Amino acid sequence: MLSGKANVIKNSKIVKEPLYVSELYGFMYHKGKIGQLMDDDRVQALISCGFKKKLVEEMLEDIDTNSNVLQIGCTFGSQMQKTADKIGRYGTYVVIDVVQEQLNRARNQLIDKKIDFELHDARKPLSKKYDAVICFMLLHELPEVSRRKVINNALDAVKQGGKAIFIDYNKPSDFNVLRFILKPFNRLCFPFIEKLWETPIKNYAVHNNHFVWDKKTYGARMFQKVVAVRKVSDEKKPESKPSFY
Repeated sequence: MLSGKANVIKNSKIVKEPLYVSELYGFMYHKGKIGQLMDDDRVQALISCGFKKKLVEEMLEDIDTNSNVLQIGCTFGSQMQKTADKIGRYGTYVVIDVVQEQLNRARNQLIDKKIDFELHDARKPLSKKYDAVICFMLLHELPEVSRRKVINNALDAVKQGGKAIFIDYNKPSDFNVLRFILKPFNRLCFPFIEKLWETPIKNYAVHNNHFVWDKKTYGARMFQKVVAVRKVSDEKKPESKPSFY
């Protein structure tokens, strides 16, 4: 890792921003004033119908102090700040993103936090293993093929006994009145979200039997937290002592 201050680490290979990112989400990621607005926790609370704080708290429950953590994708609001605070000075916190402007924005805001930022396309394999890998409100922005790659790369980056934490939208229950508003809104702003509604995150994993899966939902099933804990293989388990008898 680099120094205690945040740093942008440029890959030796060229990282090309996917076309769908600039076409669909460029108004958020490439325009500074909108990014500043989105960073306000009050705006995040409004967008999430008041559940953003709860989702962050739920995510932090699965992060250990002094652990090594990777986050795929910069986020708006105070989520990264709170995550860095939970990890503490003796852990490592790496945040990767494919959008340089997102990394620059986050670095400028969190310069006093111990975070390393890396320009990386998460559809490409990751070279290191971590105690925890976070995907916070990212998957709904991804096309189906990219989503599958990112999920499997996140899982592959988890150490034995470590975990991948996915927090994102979920298909609302029939009793959630917001579903009537969300469907047309998503068709306009998040065209890839409905596939995520219909497909459990576990089903994207190539080796889902290598993990223990747990799913919780919030807000009349509007949001989900899926935690995948990598099983410890038999060869890594401590040898049992033979019985005297």
